[in-house]
Amino acid sequence: MKMVKKVLMGMAVLAIAVALTGCLKDDKEGAIKGSGNNYTVEYTNEGSEAYRAYKATGMAHAGALVKVKFDSINTGSSKMGVIFDLHDSKSGVKDAKGAAAKDFYAIAIGNEGGGSYYVSKFTDIVDIQAKNFGATTTAKDKEPKEVEEVKLVTGNLKAKMPEVAADGSLSLYIFYHCYGEGLYKWGIYNLTDEQANEYSNLTGEFKTAQTALVEGVIGAESLSSPEALAAVTANPPQNKVAFYAQVASKTTLKGSWNVKNFYKEAEDAE
Repeated sequence: MKMVKKVLMGMAVLAIAVALTGCLKDDKEGAIKGSGNNYTVEYTNEGSEAYRAYKATGMAHAGALVKVKFDSINTGSSKMGVIFDLHDSKSGVKDAKGAAAKDFYAIAIGNEGGGSYYVSKFTDIVDIQAKNFGATTTAKDKEPKEVEEVKLVTGNLKAKMPEVAADGSLSLYIFYHCYGEGLYKWGIYNLTDEQANEYSNLTGEFKTAQTALVEGVIGAESLSSPEALAAVTANPPQNKVAFYAQVASKTTLKGSWNVKNFYKEAEDAE
């Protein structure tokens, strides 16, 4: 009986170790902390390459409005952002250890050039620490691939960025809404707290119109008819949301993500 207890205890310890290892694979330095609706990042990158990390929600969602705050704009080419539709790759690709590759979309913002952003779809990602997640726009089938919905151009938000607060911080809101498989609305906003309160977790949209710094739709070109739209939107998928940071070499990034509200919630299916 004692031997059985020791074996079971050993298995429990091993299980905990494996679980912890799994949690750390997306942020080996533990730069991002938090849970629920609030997350923070504080990390100084002494390395010669950018450090990348993300921390995912435990539940699946179909939309969100997230306040992204840089405690300082002196962040070089660092980025903060929101990853959505995060799930195991549909292609079945696995990494060298047998873990499923990931598919996701990313909206990231930065301060270089006065304010920049990009929106991309990534598929078959097996190494988050690789430059650009190891993805290229010319990748072949089952290789890490990026589809640039909006290509990064340094300073492409310069004319629209909000003023830096008295404490040196800068805040923007990132929004996404899933209407159906591959069909998303997204936006980057400069909002007051009152305007942010206009976002409804019941509809996944703002109750009244808001002016975006930039916004767009992903996947609309694939909808050829009202019937096609109805078929896609009948059952919008819910997948994990994650909070993403890329810390440039020899740079400190400190900031936070506050989720004003999520749209829809389902238990993690993985």
